[in-house]
Amino acid sequence: MSNILTPGQQLLPGQAISSTNNGYELILQNDGNLVLYRTIDMKPLWATGTDGKAIQRAIMQGDGNFVLYFYNGSPAWASGTNGKPGSYLIMQDDGNAVIYWPNDPLWATNTVQ
Repeated sequence: MSNILTPGQQLLPGQAISSTNNGYELILQNDGNLVLYRTIDMKPLWATGTDGKAIQRAIMQGDGNFVLYFYNGSPAWASGTNGKPGSYLIMQDDGNAVIYWPNDPLWATNTVQ
């Protein structure tokens, strides 16, 4: 998988996107937590705090919102960036995961290293 999630693309448990320099990884863990790791030492830098939850997927929606969904279809966590169709999420080489629309940052993990 690339370092970008475009509208409609999703992560399932165990899937991740990595920065192009492979220094950082955003993974939807099997325990339901979406976590950003610095890969050199696997230090967690940011997380949604949804560990222990039955999370089915994390999807970059067409409306611009990045959402984690339970298996029953209800949302568990969201970036709050809806209303910006065409937005995309990128795992950057500086350790920051950012949602852009089209080139303006809307949301970020604020984990620049």
